[in-house]
Amino acid sequence: MVSKKANNTDSNSSLLLLVIYVLSSFFGGLLFSLLALRAKKRGKVYFWWLVLALMFIGVFSYISYLFYISSSPIYDQGYYYLGISTLISNGIALLILIITMLLKK
Repeated sequence: MVSKKANNTDSNSSLLLLVIYVLSSFFGGLLFSLLALRAKKRGKVYFWWLVLALMFIGVFSYISYLFYISSSPIYDQGYYYLGISTLISNGIALLILIITMLLKK
C-alpha cells in the first residue's frame, strides 16, 4: 500500500518543476535581453548578456515549439497554449535583442 504522503510529495515536485519551467521560459529571455539593452545604453559590455539571452530564447523556443506541435487545442489545451504563449514571449525577447544590436551607443 502506498502512503498518501508519498503521492503528495510527487505531485508537489511536479508542480514545482512546472512553475520553474513557466517562469524561466517566460521571463528568462526577456530578462537577459532587457539587461543587454540596459548595458548597451550605459556603454558597458553587453555581449555576454546577449549570449545568455540567445541561449534562453533558443532552448525555450525549441521546447515550446515541441509543445505546440505535439498537442492540439482540442485534447491538450494546456500544453498547446503554453507553447504558443512562450513562443510569443520569446519572440518579444528576440525583437528586443535585435533592437539592442541595431541601437547606437
